Amino acid sequence: MVRFISCLRRREDISESEFRQYWDSDQFADLVTRMARTVGAEHYQFSRTLVVEANEYVRRMRGGADPFDGVVEYWFSGRIAGLDELLEIPSARETFAAMNDFQSQFVDISRSCGFFTEG
Repeated sequence: MVRFISCLRRREDISESEFRQYWDSDQFADLVTRMARTVGAEHYQFSRTLVVEANEYVRRMRGGADPFDGVVEYWFSGRIAGLDELLEIPSARETFAAMNDFQSQFVDISRSCGFFTEG
């Protein structure tokens, strides 16, 4: 299974409540769904990090950085070959640009990351 995982941090000028409003919006859900269909993902999900003491405890215990505020995943079955071509699909580029524009309202792109994994 190949996955594209996007780990997102909220903008520092956006409250957690505002971040949740964007994250839970129909517009964001529609963009995630549109992206999945455009690139042929077999499964997708988007999850918001819980604001709970347990997360803070784990961070302190490990001496780690603050957690990401949300994660978006797209799953592809056995598709390592051809991943680069996904971004060459015109409709994928358009959807990616629309997603980037929307996320720029609440996501700090410079402190976020995205990558492909297998496993």
